Amino acid sequence: MTPALNPGDYVVVDTRAYTRRDPAPGQVVLASDPREPSRMIAKRVAGPDGADGVVLLGDNSQQSTDSRTFGPVHPGDITGRVFWRYWPPARFGPVR
Repeated sequence: MTPALNPGDYVVVDTRAYTRRDPAPGQVVLASDPREPSRMIAKRVAGPDGADGVVLLGDNSQQSTDSRTFGPVHPGDITGRVFWRYWPPARFGPVR
């Protein structure tokens, strides 16, 4: 997810963000990796896939494993919206 997120960034996730609405394109979400469900991934929402799924893409398309590899993600596999970075201090602030 570079440049939005770097390895080692610590973030805050709003786990209630999608209880009443769907993820919007452009938002960064935390989701279960479809290939290894116990692993969590952070990706940007590209939009719905038209068949009850959400397309997730990494910001660095050359090095990202995302919906282009594993397909759309079921909305129930999205844990929440990544909205704030608190570590490292030099990168403290909102995740956009």
